[in-house]
Amino acid sequence: MGQVLGSDLRYCQQQLNQHYKATTSTIPAHPLDPSRRVDINEFFFELQLAQRGKQTTQEHVSLPREERIVDKPENISLSSWEDFFRIRKVGGIKAILSGGAGFGKSTLLLRVANASTKFSLTSCLRKFKLVFLVKLKQMRNSSCVIDAIFEQIFPINIRLTKPQLKELIADNEANTLFLLDGLDEIPLDVLNSQEGVYRVQDILHGRVLPKSFVLVTTRPHMVEYITKGYPHYAHVQTLGFTTETTNKYILTHFAENINSAEKLISNLKSNTSLQTMAQVPIITLLLCIVWENLSKLPERLTALYTEFAEVLVGRRCNEGEDKVRLMNSVLRGLGRVALDGLLDPKGERLVFSSDEFDKKDLEDGCRLGFLQQESCTSGLALMQIVTFIHKSVQEYCAAYFFANLHHADEEMFHEKLQQIHPGNVHAMEYLLRFTCGISSRSPATGLILEHVQKQHPVLYLKRFVRLLFFESNSHEIAARIDRSTHVKCDSQEDLIALRYFLHNVPLPLDDTEFEFGCRSYEVLTLLRDVLLDGNIKPATNQDSAGFIKVRYNMSARGNEELLELEETLERMDEALRDRLRLSLHIGPNSRLDDRCGRLPCISNQVEYVHLIGWPHGIVTLTNALEGCNILQTVILLGVNLRGRVCRIAPLVPPSLQDLMILCCYMNDDDVKVLISILPAGHGLIKLCVSLSSCTLKGVRNLTAHLRGLPNLQVLDIDTCSQIDRHLVKEVVKQDLPNVIFV
Repeated sequence: MGQVLGSDLRYCQQQLNQHYKATTSTIPAHPLDPSRRVDINEFFFELQLAQRGKQTTQEHVSLPREERIVDKPENISLSSWEDFFRIRKVGGIKAILSGGAGFGKSTLLLRVANASTKFSLTSCLRKFKLVFLVKLKQMRNSSCVIDAIFEQIFPINIRLTKPQLKELIADNEANTLFLLDGLDEIPLDVLNSQEGVYRVQDILHGRVLPKSFVLVTTRPHMVEYITKGYPHYAHVQTLGFTTETTNKYILTHFAENINSAEKLISNLKSNTSLQTMAQVPIITLLLCIVWENLSKLPERLTALYTEFAEVLVGRRCNEGEDKVRLMNSVLRGLGRVALDGLLDPKGERLVFSSDEFDKKDLEDGCRLGFLQQESCTSGLALMQIVTFIHKSVQEYCAAYFFANLHHADEEMFHEKLQQIHPGNVHAMEYLLRFTCGISSRSPATGLILEHVQKQHPVLYLKRFVRLLFFESNSHEIAARIDRSTHVKCDSQEDLIALRYFLHNVPLPLDDTEFEFGCRSYEVLTLLRDVLLDGNIKPATNQDSAGFIKVRYNMSARGNEELLELEETLERMDEALRDRLRLSLHIGPNSRLDDRCGRLPCISNQVEYVHLIGWPHGIVTLTNALEGCNILQTVILLGVNLRGRVCRIAPLVPPSLQDLMILCCYMNDDDVKVLISILPAGHGLIKLCVSLSSCTLKGVRNLTAHLRGLPNLQVLDIDTCSQIDRHLVKEVVKQDLPNVIFV
């Protein structure tokens, strides 16, 4: 073999750079369509990377036949992917990156390969003369890395030979980086093959090229294979996105439609389960694609998770496999174990041993991305621990099995249903919602609704039953739902479920008290549908407590939201509108402008106002609410009232009972204005006021005036230590002996 020349090294580097510039500068924009590409520099966001440390903690794990204490290494956060190549940071030149399917492992390696084409004196990759990104799942005939490089990277007409490449690598061993992607996807017969030089197995186990850098990605269940052969690997896990990087990804995906991005982010904020699911990068991408096509997420949670499952199966399904049959088989097999875990008599289980699953179900579950498997020790025993990628995925799989169980084994279905009782019914919400969505018009849905209604008849369960009914999309069973005298909706999905219920309820709801919480324009449009539905009727008895209470948190779209709410109230039946009570919560980011004008309907129904900071357009708001005649409580927090007290006069009508002015920077002159808008005879019952810049004289002026308020019962004056509180207490005691000073 002839000596390898420097020109050969430069030629090899040139070929590598050309390949990576062509293949790693973009990533797929759709998980099932590799032809649609986006720029990697725009769509790669830092992942949460945690290195397994040397210190261990102990975690209690419940298994079907025993309780175990397993050893869990403490995690040390890495700041970025560049830490992989800082020896002092990770502790060596070989590292494992493990994580579930869709957690960004392959994309990270593409990012590293792409960065290797950009020379920089400060780059963590500047030490490497040769960088080889090898996709292990494409190795079908040989375990030889040299063969893989020629098959995957080099063009057919390259003038380097395999022996020359081998010699190049050997001569630059310490400056060579192997990026081995997807150890869990290489066929075992190929991995264990004895043919070829520089075999994957030999590189991983340090039998060849021990001085070369190696970064290998895998799902957790193959970590043990690597470390058994060579124990000196740094083990790093990818935990996916943070909430912040999820939001950045969404904003980038919708770069030309920021409004759409903000709506999706807002939607995720209102759904804790989806927000944590979105920390899986592939799920964030799926959410963006669904939102892009529908301008919303499917209203029924089951439909959304079914789409997730179909994509997970579709992107990992082998050529020739029946996707539908595979999905049904995997969900049924995993669901059996998942349901047993959720309904375990000793308490809900989210961790499993590998022997609880059928071997093929376990393999397919890991391959398709539903499961994660890892090795750990418990005492002297080595265990294979299995978890679902997210609790809601376990609940979806369990629901798939449970929904089909009624047809397959009705007796067992009833046994499982009886395991849901008042003590755990709250925790079973997603399981039962998914089950009703999957079983749809099956008798199982009606049986579940009836069973849940037999539990404690608390308010939560009434909301729960409406969600189950909506998820089932089965209007025929509306008559089997117990009627409620109190309806509470705090989220968008609560309102969607109530709207569906009202559309299908056989008789109108009257003498029913409603509580609604609204935080966005989208929720307000749902509220409009509910309030204008003909199946909400005013109470027939005027003494009834059947009020409609609406708590509205104004956003940056405050102008549009108030106008939407005003129009809704205008269109309501007058007798029904008279039963409505409105609470406004307004923060510093809320915005109003002069388009708002007068809001007579809102003014006549508002009973509670909470202002934080000095919102844009606050004068517009107070003018719009002028004339409110049932306002009872006003809270002003952090509102700079110095020289501005007169502007809140519309918020102090004769009906006001509680006024709280907190941290509002008032001085003696402001107290005089406050006195002027609280005329003698005003019906105020409680006053709490911060007088941070007042003198004792200003306090005396206020207390002297308050003697003219006949209903005042409670007074709290906070002078922020400017005046001795004992002196303030003496003044209050002298002027207002019958008022409680707190």
